[in-house]
Formats: sequence, C-alpha cells, structure tokens
Amino acid sequence: MEPWLVDVRDEVVRGVILRVLIKHGLDWMAFQSLQSQVQLGQGYPLADEELRFQLAYLGDKARGYVESKPLRAGRTRIREYAFVRATAKAVDLRDGLIASDPGVAL
Repeated sequence: MEPWLVDVRDEVVRGVILRVLIKHGLDWMAFQSLQSQVQLGQGYPLADEELRFQLAYLGDKARGYVESKPLRAGRTRIREYAFVRATAKAVDLRDGLIASDPGVAL
C-alpha cells in the first residue's frame, strides 16, 4: 500500500475511534467493546496492537483526546488498555472548538 494511503487510513481509523468513544458519552468503555465498534465503523477488523498504537497516538500528552486505565490498579504497562474513554478535548475537536488535528479525520 502506498505510504500516503496508510496515512489516510490511520487518520480515518483515529476518527472512527474518537466518534465511537464520544458517542459512548465520555464513559469508560472496555477495550474489546471499542475494538468491536471500530470494526463495525470501518468495515474490517483492527488488530489489538494496531488499536493500541492508535490509542497511544490519541492519548499522548500533546493530544489528550483519550484516557485509559488498566483492569487492575498497579498494572501500569504503557501499552496496556482495559478501559478507555474520550476526553472533553476530543469533543471540542469534533465540534470545531479547537484547531483541527491533521492526524485525525473527523
């Protein structure tokens, strides 16, 4: 696949992730539930590692569009997600209240 197509696909996947989480009402959502909903939204499955990568991108300190928490307290591996949710900043991005992010297609 052409590199620019991969970039566009990633932007769309990130947009689908945020739309699913925002539609969930900013409440915590299980990783597996999110994975199922993203599959429905984009029409093909997304591997665990790919979803984890996209969540890390959306949740980094510069963006802050998603938050995550592990299943059990004290388990803080950086790439472990049991529950995720969108933040108010994600809603602001969707609503156009903050500058658009070229890495997210909403």
